[in-house]
Amino acid sequence: MTTIERKTALVLVHGIFNTGSVMAWMRRRFESQGFECFTPTLAPFDGGDGVESAAKKLEQQILERFGHEQDIAIVGFSMGGIVARFYLQQLGGSVRTTHLFTISSPHSGSYMAYLPYPSKTFKQLRPGSELLNLLDGTVDTLDGLSLFSYCAAIDYTVAPSRSHWPVASNKQFGVYLHMSMIFSQKVVDEILKRLES
Repeated sequence: MTTIERKTALVLVHGIFNTGSVMAWMRRRFESQGFECFTPTLAPFDGGDGVESAAKKLEQQILERFGHEQDIAIVGFSMGGIVARFYLQQLGGSVRTTHLFTISSPHSGSYMAYLPYPSKTFKQLRPGSELLNLLDGTVDTLDGLSLFSYCAAIDYTVAPSRSHWPVASNKQFGVYLHMSMIFSQKVVDEILKRLES
């Protein structure tokens, strides 16, 4: 009798000014390939409480959904990729995570975060911020994980648009505009290939 290996569960983390529902198209594509998917909503939607608070909410919702033992892979869109990094690097989430895929995430910050909006997260996503420096300084906690950073050919939300993440496998897609990345079959196919290789 053969044992059917259960696929790693996928946690899809939304970006700023979104909820988990924005990941629904991508979730359906992964579910059609047999993956269990979870699309939590991290309130407040504007990141007003900061990346740390969002990461703690992510941690709690992952525990409620999957318990302590089940392995997960994370797909983080935009701010969601930075929230995922904080969860992995500062809250111990790396011990249960196999892959991190960041999509259009401002690993080096974004000049758009200088817009005068009263959100703690906006300040944390500015180039050279204390939070980004903390994550860069503790990146060795991700040793052993499969790390990927995907960006669009043109992205006016993350500036500079090619936010290279030195420790990850980086790839640019012929996709135009920030939100289009989470509605791209090319991006989904690339993630599936990496998960199944």
